[in-house]
Amino acid sequence: MLAMTRYYFVLLGHSQRYLPALLAYLALCVILYADPNSPPLPLFGVSAGGLLVVSCWLTIALLDIEDPVQRLVTLSHARHWRRLVTGAILAVLACSLVLTVITEVWSALKSLKVQPSALGIGLLAHLACALLGIAIALPCSRLLVHRIGWTVLAAVITLIVVLLAKIPLVHPLLHALTDEEPVAGPLALALGTSAALLAVSFFAVSALVRRRS
Repeated sequence: MLAMTRYYFVLLGHSQRYLPALLAYLALCVILYADPNSPPLPLFGVSAGGLLVVSCWLTIALLDIEDPVQRLVTLSHARHWRRLVTGAILAVLACSLVLTVITEVWSALKSLKVQPSALGIGLLAHLACALLGIAIALPCSRLLVHRIGWTVLAAVITLIVVLLAKIPLVHPLLHALTDEEPVAGPLALALGTSAALLAVSFFAVSALVRRRS
């Protein structure tokens, strides 16, 4: 499994497909954390929403790098579709964790007062959004959708619905963070639903891809 994760890290690095998402996210952080007097939780709500989009982008970019022949070679080494998909998920989660740590450190350095509780909430909020972004991306990637136009359309529409519609996923959490409302319940809901959706997406996509192959 670690070998597959390292392989996907190298693949993503050589492709440089991470650059647009990375630069956009860093630009967002520069704007958000420019004012040291701003309260941290509303800023974490915005950057967590940004990470949702970034994790979705990275997952699709990573799974769309290989053409069908290359993927068959990778599958022959992985020996199972689930190992292949898991390696990609772990690679994107690691990238999302690095971006989350950068965000947290950036916020702590810019803030006049470091709040450990706020940093913990921010960490979990970013994790929930990263999990959901990966869950959205898996069925939209080349594993199931072979045309990039349909991939982009499906991913964008789903992200818009998840971020803006009042459905019980991460929207209640992001709303609570940006409005400085109690976040314990929305945070637990976001973590639970995001992890559950990622599990459903993982097993469903793995089964469909195996059946098609």
